[in-house]
Amino acid sequence: MNDRTLDAIGLHFGTDKSSRHHDYLNFYDGVFAGLRQQKLTILEIGVLNGASLRTWAEYFPNARIVGCDIDPMARRWATDRIEVEYMDQSNLEDLVRVAVKDGPFDIIIEDGSHLWEHQTTTLRTLFPFVRPGGFYVVEDLQTNYGEFATDYRGVARQSCVEFLKLWLDLHIADNALPLNTVDDAFLRTYGRGARSINFYKRVCLIEKRELHLPVAAAPLKPLVTPAADAQLARIGLLAHASHVGDIYGPNGYVDLGQDRFTFQGIAFDDPELALEYRVRGPDLAWTPWVRAPDFAGTRGRAMILTGIAARLVDNAKDAFRLKVIGRFVGQEALASVGDGEDCVAAAPSELRGLQVLLERVQATAAAPQAPAPAPTPATA
Repeated sequence: MNDRTLDAIGLHFGTDKSSRHHDYLNFYDGVFAGLRQQKLTILEIGVLNGASLRTWAEYFPNARIVGCDIDPMARRWATDRIEVEYMDQSNLEDLVRVAVKDGPFDIIIEDGSHLWEHQTTTLRTLFPFVRPGGFYVVEDLQTNYGEFATDYRGVARQSCVEFLKLWLDLHIADNALPLNTVDDAFLRTYGRGARSINFYKRVCLIEKRELHLPVAAAPLKPLVTPAADAQLARIGLLAHASHVGDIYGPNGYVDLGQDRFTFQGIAFDDPELALEYRVRGPDLAWTPWVRAPDFAGTRGRAMILTGIAARLVDNAKDAFRLKVIGRFVGQEALASVGDGEDCVAAAPSELRGLQVLLERVQATAAAPQAPAPAPTPATA
């Protein structure tokens, strides 16, 4: 096994990422060392003389390396383990074409034109194609400052670093800054979507959050098991939980198993159009009633729910029976209520688990009627 450090490999191939110039590789080694033997897909934008592509290929012996460059001659650096694609990173269609063809990616290193607009556009476009738990790197951010700004500003009104600072505010503040007030669609989507945002000299490394880890660590289980002969209608439940975000329970229940995963909002996926519902906030005030799939509560505002009520709409009352089961922080007993009743804890507490059972009511067959007597024949 090759145990040379990433910087030693970079020095051998002569990439400017080594300690001889930018000194990125010692930083990357500390992040990527645990991934070294894995089967990864790595994308690097900006090929130049192919030195960094060869560096990645040696450091990650089981990885697929994809390089992209606007210079068609960059294809000469392709090998049996290195692919080289043509890409103009100012062109959204080029970015998406490569992402769809070659992604998703475990690591993306953006080392292209360094123009502010290109750095930000590439980040916005390709970050969705990073696998959960993967990494996106923006290199050479010194071009956003000082004398470099004259050459690299281009048509941009905002540098990539300024954009990253907006993201960093949302990342650090977490629930203290509500996402629903953010007017940038990317930042609304990924404001909570990074596990870490790391700045090194001239570079930013973003680790994408493992969105499904909380569910994997605590698989969704029902709060109660319905009777075997119950004829249940399908109900999906979307819960926005603290520290996790949106969790969808396709079978009508969400409970992540720990008191810290408290609910801030819910919505039902109700194909029967049978339900309407409301929730109670930390101030014990109830929201207005809404119908599926409308969202009740909040997202990203740290307003924890303390109760929920659901009821059948008029035309569903004869066809279904409704039960709502809630689990509350610090309460051993489940709260179980019926149609239109408030599901709350005995003492005000935060809702952390929920299950809804919508049972079809079996129609009672009408008793057979006796046949009508035959008419008496008329007599002459």
